[in-house]
Amino acid sequence: MEKFEPEKLRFSDSAISHFSSMLEKRGSGEGIRIGIRKAGCSGYEYFFDFVDEINDGKEKDTIIKYKNCKFLVDSNSLTFLKGSLVDYSEEGFNKGIKFHNPNANATCGCGESFSMDSKEENETKDSSLKKKIKILPNEEYCPDGITFDVLDGETILETCLRNGLRIEHACEMSCACTTCHVIVEEGFGVLEDASDIEEDLLDKAWGLEAKSRLSCQVYPKNELTVIRIPKYTVNQVSEDH
Repeated sequence: MEKFEPEKLRFSDSAISHFSSMLEKRGSGEGIRIGIRKAGCSGYEYFFDFVDEINDGKEKDTIIKYKNCKFLVDSNSLTFLKGSLVDYSEEGFNKGIKFHNPNANATCGCGESFSMDSKEENETKDSSLKKKIKILPNEEYCPDGITFDVLDGETILETCLRNGLRIEHACEMSCACTTCHVIVEEGFGVLEDASDIEEDLLDKAWGLEAKSRLSCQVYPKNELTVIRIPKYTVNQVSEDH
């Protein structure tokens, strides 16, 4: 889970009291999910759901603890909600939760939907499309494992080299050796097919597996691609024998 920064989203005392009452009346539940989704007359709307079980392994959720209430917010929604105040008011017939959201540039007359500045929306799209590669622990290169952001048009090898992880690449990324061989543990199925040249070279790689690829030829497609670097390269094995 991400560490929550309080300035991103705030709750009034009346809102906390309202949510606490809702949870108490329900009699069960770990917390409340708050988010936004594309809907309504202005483009977006806020939503709330009870959360019966918190999955700590869900990396995109931020847990917000306010007094005796616990809220879950996904990363995309949090981008839209940063700086907002969640309030509860009883003004005549208009009783309910209200968002004071500095990112909204227009609110529908119904009060339940809103639109966003194109800049804010584009930032959220960019964030949601950002790709990462995760390298599993390797005794030589990264004993604890490491994760890198992938720039547009970068191969796995180029991302590693840019971040100082010097995977061996004897042919200088010309697809003429097998020293940059990796195993793609997650995200393999969506990769572009290996060329005939890469396939022929992989036959000579040490520790060949079904998900083996040459990292100089692979452009990550998923939001997260997980790779494992083999213990040896074919050159290291040749030197040892």
